[in-house]
Amino acid sequence: MQNNINTDTPITSFTLNELIALSGEQRYREGVLKGCIAANSSSQMHLFRFPCRIDAFIIGVGTEGESKVSFDLHEYCLHKDSLFVFGPKNIIETPQTEEPDNFKCHVLIIAPEFLQNLNVDTKHMMPLFLKIATHPCLELSPDERRTLRNFIALIEQETLGEKTEFATDIVSSLISATIYKVGDILGNYLSEHPEVESPVHNRAEAYFKQFTQLLGEHYRRERSVGFYARQLCITPKYLTTLIKHISGKSVSDWIDSYVTLEAKTLLKYSNMSVQEIAYYLNFPNQSFFGSYFKRNTGMSPSQYKAKQ
Repeated sequence: MQNNINTDTPITSFTLNELIALSGEQRYREGVLKGCIAANSSSQMHLFRFPCRIDAFIIGVGTEGESKVSFDLHEYCLHKDSLFVFGPKNIIETPQTEEPDNFKCHVLIIAPEFLQNLNVDTKHMMPLFLKIATHPCLELSPDERRTLRNFIALIEQETLGEKTEFATDIVSSLISATIYKVGDILGNYLSEHPEVESPVHNRAEAYFKQFTQLLGEHYRRERSVGFYARQLCITPKYLTTLIKHISGKSVSDWIDSYVTLEAKTLLKYSNMSVQEIAYYLNFPNQSFFGSYFKRNTGMSPSQYKAKQ
């Protein structure tokens, strides 16, 4: 699938219907609601071997096997009894070496426009939604796992049934209950891990969040540690120490990851030439870009572009 370049949201996005089409899963029936899908199936993690966004809100519960996955450049291991949650703005990618069908899960996928019409107390839930972004993968207790899987199974049953007078209301209520349950699970996790909410941890997280926001805005033009330190009004040394402590990666590693991720996406999903991509990402020439890309990925831009 070829997508046009969008300078505001350059990472390619797939809608719910496009994702199903790409999977080749013809067994999916179009339920009473076009805005959501609930399923108990083996995952298609190989679909995400190249970085992309899914224009949907996704809640999943692992049931079998495991798979590594990167959400916004943070790597997680999904496995049986793990909860994972990510939204339309998250970038997802799996390692190239992943076996395609090793991981299985119950998954609920909700289109943004459908989510907006749910009867959910957003004022009460918003603080938890924001925290979910920093904790997209959690371990579930047996009771939590059972409840979420039952909810998703009920939603699947209702969406695949015949359309009735109250079908939309039933599914909407079940999805709302599922979202509230996820909020409960996250709330329990935070109460059991008070260190996550400590002032010191929060201050470091705040700097890290500011840094990644700045990086998302400027990585195509600015690749120096000094630039980001100046924007945050701290020294490069302090920024490097702080980011390394909170994330386990250096500032330079984060910059390289963002630039490389963008380059991968442009190579796979745009019609731009390697030279055009080099200039788009502010490299002085194609040769310099090629060396940079190979240093960070182990292959040349042309090799990556041709990779299936």
